[in-house]
Amino acid sequence: MERIIPTEVSTLTTPNESSERTVLTTPIQSTEQTVQTEITQPTDTTVTAEQPAQNVSDRTGVKQQRATLEEYRQTFLRVPKIENRKPVFISCEVRDRLEEIVRRLGGRRMSVSGLIENLARHHLETYGDDIERWRKL
Repeated sequence: MERIIPTEVSTLTTPNESSERTVLTTPIQSTEQTVQTEITQPTDTTVTAEQPAQNVSDRTGVKQQRATLEEYRQTFLRVPKIENRKPVFISCEVRDRLEEIVRRLGGRRMSVSGLIENLARHHLETYGDDIERWRKL
């Protein structure tokens, strides 16, 4: 989405309404991700402007990011004990991305299989009750 700076004014009126709506837009070149916001002022004037979207990491401090990383590691990057194994097939693209996560954030004994095991266990713990209810529908 292109970034828009409000400088060009367009006025729109509808036949059944006596109020006017003013929309301010002028596109410029930008590679930033943007979020569109619409503000209605007391005079029924609508101003549309786009603002750069902030990442979660931009809004949190270093201590909070480290705490979040540690929580992620405790949840998904601990080495599980897998008994009675079965093969699971995933795409090469997903496996490569998971391998990069394990390599950068995991410990020495962590593997992609361990990460997938932890993801599946977390999913089943989180949605187990819901899955049982849905199964009975």
